[in-house]
Amino acid sequence: MPEQKKRRSRGLAAVMQAREDRAAGKSRWTMQAGFAAGVAVFGGLIAHKVVTERELHTDSQGLLAKQRAVAATLGAEWYPLRDRLEGDVLGAAGEYKGDHVEPEARTGAFRSQPGLYLRLRVAETNGGPAAVRKVAVDAKKDGFVGCLMREPNEKGIRGEIDGGAFAEQPWNLGQAYAATRILTDEWVQGLKDVDEDLRMRAFTEQYAKAVNQEIPFAIEILKRAQFFLLVLDEDVPEAAPFADGGPMTEEALQLTPHPTRIHVFELGTNKEIVRLRRSAGARVIPAGEHVVTDPEVQGAMQRQANNCALARRVEAALQGPSASQ
Repeated sequence: MPEQKKRRSRGLAAVMQAREDRAAGKSRWTMQAGFAAGVAVFGGLIAHKVVTERELHTDSQGLLAKQRAVAATLGAEWYPLRDRLEGDVLGAAGEYKGDHVEPEARTGAFRSQPGLYLRLRVAETNGGPAAVRKVAVDAKKDGFVGCLMREPNEKGIRGEIDGGAFAEQPWNLGQAYAATRILTDEWVQGLKDVDEDLRMRAFTEQYAKAVNQEIPFAIEILKRAQFFLLVLDEDVPEAAPFADGGPMTEEALQLTPHPTRIHVFELGTNKEIVRLRRSAGARVIPAGEHVVTDPEVQGAMQRQANNCALARRVEAALQGPSASQ
């Protein structure tokens, strides 16, 4: 019997033990095998990182080359205009120089032309061009520009859902900034700092959108815009209650009469053709059976009324023999 067991045993005892361990679900790694596996995994990670970094660098450099081509063409027109507009904003936010209306402005021709519009508080210009750009990105058109301008609302005439109450013109200055974002130093630096594939993909998509949508829009602005309408609101204590104890906002100011500076610049010559300082307010009188009680709706109605009253005062100054208050 012992001889039969000996004949049935195959190979060395160590091999037999290994087979029995595997059959029992056991696994025995030697130190050498574990070390080798670790080295292989670590080496694979390093190799992947090196390859990925090379690919990201190649992709980012290629995209930067395309961006530089755009900057050399579109940027040649946009940069000077941007700097000039920001200079106009900062200059107008300084000491007010008094009312002035050029004879050509009295015809009101600019009111039916395409142009650019920006409204912000005088206090928001503190900080220079960077502060102006930050506000301009989120700036909105309001009742003042809607009541003052006479640009035909083509979308509204056609009955399009997004036609809005007023014409597309003038464009918000923030639209011009958004359309040229791939020309900014921040965008270029962000692309240079890309360290992962997802971010690279995001920059690639942003560039594609810029080429297909934003840049053509920016070119349209540069070609068609004839004037720059700038409105600067001066803070007043009476508006503080409307800010609900927080910092002063444009919305709070528009709820109460306050001094407002209105400037119009010709883009071709950068000549200031209108400079006025007016204050206006209006009373909203409810009509009909259903009285509006929602505070937000009431506020919107009051801002609309005040802004249209301000537009009427500017209109009267343009039609009058002088710009004196």
